[in-house]
Amino acid sequence: MSADQGDAAGREGQPALDAAIAHFAARRAGRPVAAPGDAQTQAALAEVEALWAGLDQVADHEAVIAMRAQALARTAGGVAAQPRRRWLAVAAALGVVAIGVGTVLAVRSGSPLPSAAPQLAMRTLENGAAGPRTVSLADGSQITLDAQTRVLVGEDAGRRSVVLAQGRAYFRVKHDAARPFRVEAGPLSVTDVGTVFEVSRAGDGVAVSLVEGAVDVGAPGLAPRRLSPGQHLALRGGEAVLGRSDITGAPGWQDGMIVADAEPLASLVDRFNRYLAQPLVIRDSRTGTVPVSGAFRVDDPQALVDTVAAMGHPGALSRGPAKP
Repeated sequence: MSADQGDAAGREGQPALDAAIAHFAARRAGRPVAAPGDAQTQAALAEVEALWAGLDQVADHEAVIAMRAQALARTAGGVAAQPRRRWLAVAAALGVVAIGVGTVLAVRSGSPLPSAAPQLAMRTLENGAAGPRTVSLADGSQITLDAQTRVLVGEDAGRRSVVLAQGRAYFRVKHDAARPFRVEAGPLSVTDVGTVFEVSRAGDGVAVSLVEGAVDVGAPGLAPRRLSPGQHLALRGGEAVLGRSDITGAPGWQDGMIVADAEPLASLVDRFNRYLAQPLVIRDSRTGTVPVSGAFRVDDPQALVDTVAAMGHPGALSRGPAKP
């Protein structure tokens, strides 16, 4: 890509970056804010969150302190009034290094990133319309990605960071007191204390469910708390709800299973179709409210078709054409 093409691409992506930074700043300030509606802004927001996850753990590094002071000084001098550099005011207000979108995000002020500043390269793990996928990390931890899930992972000698950009992930963390394992999901941060836990993100809602061990949970406007096994914390619109988890000790999506207890067929089909390139289709809409119970493997949708037929509704459910 030529320099002119790179500049053009940067200008094209600037509105999404501006929107992502504004969204992130509002959320950090504890103000209710709806989830971004377009894919480009969502992607930019995931990059902003990823860099925050890395920088948040090195806020006291001398190079980061120097860059933050420089950003604050430039903002006081009126640089923030220039539309091209509105990100600088946000970065200074947040007390972090100014950021742009990239694999290792760059400072756009023209000043190069000091070589002494620690950087955490993030790699992307994704799972589409498929069964759960488990990935082993270099430290021995494991992440199981549900369908339609994307995470960014960074590891080095001093840090372990994950950003859940979308979907649901199940973590089996190898404990290391010298290198805490931290997960960021929107406004929610989860720090491992030697643990098995699940984090989900859909729209502006995020949640964490603890299976084993303990996690410390924090969010803007939320008093830090430590969860115990079986607890579930959901956060939506700045409101936190603490309850009991239904995943402890039971087979679930992370085991490739869908468990239903008198669940309406339409709801059960929606859950199944997240995993299927060739979706299930309800042919008789009257059966959509029929309650179904049972345990089904996500890679065996025919079992659900057969169950519905055996319940007295033959032909009401079948496989549809493959998704484009």
